Amino acid sequence: MTEEIAGTPGWVDERLDELFAKLPQGAEVAAAREQYSGCLGREKAPAAPSDISGEEFVGCRAELDHALAVAGVDKAVRAQLDSALEALEAEIGEDS
Repeated sequence: MTEEIAGTPGWVDERLDELFAKLPQGAEVAAAREQYSGCLGREKAPAAPSDISGEEFVGCRAELDHALAVAGVDKAVRAQLDSALEALEAEIGEDS
């Protein structure tokens, strides 16, 4: 488990651990996860309201999808993860 993500609620990192545990493990996937969690923190200021209901994170998911594709993660697995992350991002927006 990594440190709490600055700019997002504390429970986000735990949820990311759960979602990424379902993916093939390896250094590239771990790096992609860290890049994504960092992007979430940069895109969402602490306690800032979400004006566009999670849409501020779309770029984070696109970067993650590319990194996972390079890491060899199957397209269907990435699509399933994308849906789960979209829901998580909406929760972040609601919780902020």
